[in-house]
Amino acid sequence: MKFDYYILNTYVPELDGPSDRLYASWLEQCLLAEELGYDTTWLTEHHFRPFGGMLPNPQVLLAALAARTSRMRLGTAVSILPLHHPLRIAEDFAMLDNISGGRIDVGIGRGMPHIEYEVYGGDWPNAQSYVEESIQVILTAWTQDPFSWNGQHYHYPQQLSLMPPPVQKPHPPVWMTANREEEHFRWIGQQGFNLMTLPWILNDYALSRRLIDAYREALEEAGHRAEDHEVLAMFPAHVAATEAEARQSEVYWNNWTAMAFGERGTSILKELSYERMVAENRAIFGDPEMCRQHVRRLQAELGITHLALVHHYGGKPQAQVLESMRLFATSVAPAMRAELACQSPE
Repeated sequence: MKFDYYILNTYVPELDGPSDRLYASWLEQCLLAEELGYDTTWLTEHHFRPFGGMLPNPQVLLAALAARTSRMRLGTAVSILPLHHPLRIAEDFAMLDNISGGRIDVGIGRGMPHIEYEVYGGDWPNAQSYVEESIQVILTAWTQDPFSWNGQHYHYPQQLSLMPPPVQKPHPPVWMTANREEEHFRWIGQQGFNLMTLPWILNDYALSRRLIDAYREALEEAGHRAEDHEVLAMFPAHVAATEAEARQSEVYWNNWTAMAFGERGTSILKELSYERMVAENRAIFGDPEMCRQHVRRLQAELGITHLALVHHYGGKPQAQVLESMRLFATSVAPAMRAELACQSPE
């Protein structure tokens, strides 16, 4: 299992500070993630809301990180594809792949039907159709020179060349999100893409495992080797020296859930208290041993290959974020990697 760093921030100005300080905090977190051995940093696109809206263009921050890091992979989780021209996305990530020396992963999805669809002129009823065609446009632009396209939503009859081409061949790894509908899991597998999911929202890990298994079945049925593809699950995390110290992050967790889910009016998600998250193994909260137990259960129940951790949420102070990152990297991840290596048939 790989351990990743994930930025999905709920901006609390009175706690996080002004925007320039927030971005400085994110850069510090990501550079520490590189130093500590996190495998990938993921950035999520949102707009016009305190829930994630301070990161409207992940490519900008990815460019800063690409110039400041040398080892860690960098990706989006996700770019909201129907809000953008697919060739703009293809160009942006090809440039980033060059700047980073071939360390870019491209996570794409349709997002949610919030105000950004209205503002940017997105077509929510047909968003999935736009996503599916846009992906093919991007892959064609990355792998064919010259290329043209004649589809349902996009038409480029003239011969075009994408400049620059990406460094990774045949193209940067592509990831897609799915959480509930089996048909989406299967479609992602049929295309041969990597999978991103949020099992803790479903409150049914048996169902999540069936959906992940359906994805892997679809990979094999379409002629893709399941062992060559990745499954990422994102979880909130806070690791502290003691359980009591970890519990001090509860106020920030409450901020996050109120902002993230309150506007959607989903009563089940509003009820995700700190106690429930710990008791039901929905978060990586606690002292190092508690967190190792969480990770063991997640690996056993879900069979994921990437565990992506959100350490910064709800205005949590930077010192607590950095310490949580350090404790996970030094007191949780090494033990889990050793245990998983012993379990490997190799």
